[in-house]
Amino acid sequence: MSNPSFQEQLHELWRTRPVRLPRQGPIAGVAAGIGHRYRVDPVLVRVAFAVSTIFGGVGIVLYLAGWLLLPQAGDQTSAAESLVGRGHSSESGTKTVVLAVALIIALSTLGPVGVGLGGSGLISLALMLGGLWLLYQRTPVPPALPADIYPPTGYAGAMFPPTTFPATTFPASAPYSVGPYTTLPQTYEPSTPPTAPTPEQAAAAAAEPAASPAPAPSDTATTTGPGTGAATATGTATGGVTSDVPQPPAWDPLGVAPFAWDLPEPTPPAPPTLPKPPKSRLTTTVLGLAIIAAAATWAVSSATGSEWLSPARIGAVALAVIGVGMLIGAFLRRGYGLLVVTGPLIGFVLLASLIGPVDWDGKNMGDIKWTPTAADLQPEYSGQFGDFTLDLTGVELTGDKTVDVEMNAGSMTVLVPQNMDVKNNCSIAFGETNCLPEGIDGGANGVGGPVLTLNMDGTFGEMRVDRG
Repeated sequence: MSNPSFQEQLHELWRTRPVRLPRQGPIAGVAAGIGHRYRVDPVLVRVAFAVSTIFGGVGIVLYLAGWLLLPQAGDQTSAAESLVGRGHSSESGTKTVVLAVALIIALSTLGPVGVGLGGSGLISLALMLGGLWLLYQRTPVPPALPADIYPPTGYAGAMFPPTTFPATTFPASAPYSVGPYTTLPQTYEPSTPPTAPTPEQAAAAAAEPAASPAPAPSDTATTTGPGTGAATATGTATGGVTSDVPQPPAWDPLGVAPFAWDLPEPTPPAPPTLPKPPKSRLTTTVLGLAIIAAAATWAVSSATGSEWLSPARIGAVALAVIGVGMLIGAFLRRGYGLLVVTGPLIGFVLLASLIGPVDWDGKNMGDIKWTPTAADLQPEYSGQFGDFTLDLTGVELTGDKTVDVEMNAGSMTVLVPQNMDVKNNCSIAFGETNCLPEGIDGGANGVGGPVLTLNMDGTFGEMRVDRG
């Protein structure tokens, strides 16, 4: 048997694509359908969409594409195919158009004119598509759909029509019940079949009820068999028949051991207890490997003094190890505890990437104030965390100067003389700036001297330029 070509595998991947299960998952059931089709936990699928959304925004694009291209359970085709007339879908045309417009807008942020496909977007897209291909190679044959995918109808008995069974009644002369002490008849004598009444008998029977009242029904009827044995039966108003003879218990239906009927019913055996599945060590193993990888990366950074191995990249190394562990856990149905660590670690990596490299020697942390003179004025001043002040009121310029001021988190204040010409360029990622007006600000005596250019850049906090 020859192996299928890549084109044939792509065709089978599309033909056996998942169906959406909105009754088993939120937001159209895309993640629930993918998880059921490829036998993975839908929570892991949702985490993959969320992570790819954070890194490049690919998750939103792929989720909207799945909403449009994957048919809902019970539909003939997907929403996109029904929009072009290739079958029927439960999604309305208006909703399909809105989803298509949202998909186009999301794609515009990833295309050549967008901002998301520069680095992380490409990696996220490749990882998501590669993961889908590996899941298909693992489970090429789709499983049966769950039984509760079809919503119940609003008509009574639409799925299970009610059936009315006629009530069974027994005549008052029902045969007596046979017990272990009943003597059976020796011979069988068939009953005489009823004969048709003559016209005279029919007329007499019609006139008899009007002449005499009907006798009260007897509650007790005695039936005597043709043999030597007899049994007394008590009939109810509905014609039911009971017996005074002891009946055998359920464990002796043939009545062969009447001497043991007074014993209690046997206790049913206890249901077997299933052994607990062994506890998985995947979570602890992956977390240990992630800590070892992060510690080794930090040791290399400290030994070499490399600024490239920033806290963000060290956290990204640990996140990559956990990501590989989650991928393995998706196939083994293990490692759900890794989800608890993934979210905070992603937040740390994002925050650390915004802050940038951190100098851990403590020189640029805390409350620091620089008071340079014109001779020892440095071209750059930086602070990591704290309140920083650069006092330039004692500086007299003899020529134009440029000073770069950087801060990661905290407050940075620059004090300049009243009559100094200053040109400041202030920017901060998350916070506020209170600087001098744009352009060259001449101070009290106007413009006409050497210019001090301040390039101020910060991440979190406040940047200020004041005249002292």
